[in-house]
Amino acid sequence: MTGRLVCSILTAFLPSVVSSDDRPVMQIVTSEYPPFEYSEGGRIVGSDTHVIRQVVEAMGYEPRIELLPWIRAEAKARRGEASMVYSLTYSDARAAFYHFTDPINQVQDMFFARQESDIAWQTLSDLDDLKIGVSASYSYAPEFMEWIEHHPDNVTRVSHEQPELTSLKMLVHRRIDLFICEQSVCGHLLNKHVVEEPELSRISAIPGIVGESRPFRAAFSRQNPEGQALRDAFNLALRELKQSSEHTSE
Repeated sequence: MTGRLVCSILTAFLPSVVSSDDRPVMQIVTSEYPPFEYSEGGRIVGSDTHVIRQVVEAMGYEPRIELLPWIRAEAKARRGEASMVYSLTYSDARAAFYHFTDPINQVQDMFFARQESDIAWQTLSDLDDLKIGVSASYSYAPEFMEWIEHHPDNVTRVSHEQPELTSLKMLVHRRIDLFICEQSVCGHLLNKHVVEEPELSRISAIPGIVGESRPFRAAFSRQNPEGQALRDAFNLALRELKQSSEHTSE
């Protein structure tokens, strides 16, 4: 059964909104997280957004995506006011609220620092005397989440609307020693904003991956009684999309 056939079964369980072409609308939330998802020219774009749109349309829905600060996006999905949230990594704590999809991307976290700080690390214990910025409500590698739990005084949780850019500026002004960030995200932000904030040129990633590369996923709210079925339909459409792309590239 293809994703399009599943659509007719699930439509009644989505918010009662119909698009101009009579396709049911799927309410989706995400946050500013370039290059994966971000606003440009009044439209939400990015590599993961491109995948989400393709898959949801293949399921027979019109994706209606809302860009919110991450804490608000997750809260809206957890309450069931949006059917789906993306992009996020799996954790047992989050699984209580969501049905997770198959991977849509791979990410890896690194520490960013001022170049003159000359900070190096091999194990997380090397960080015990440093002040580290983290994005509030984000889930990192399990070993780093454990380090956070045991070193609360070393951690500054950043909950601004754009926590990554805010934290990079905090590095510049020496309010923190390190910031943990997905390497593509902070690399993108540094390149984009260095002209307006020249001091960002002093910030760079330091060697070493925090944990293993992890898959980014989408997730359907457990508050939706058909959330699991929607997730299964999404996975089916995602597999078909990947198979079609592989055949096209051959």
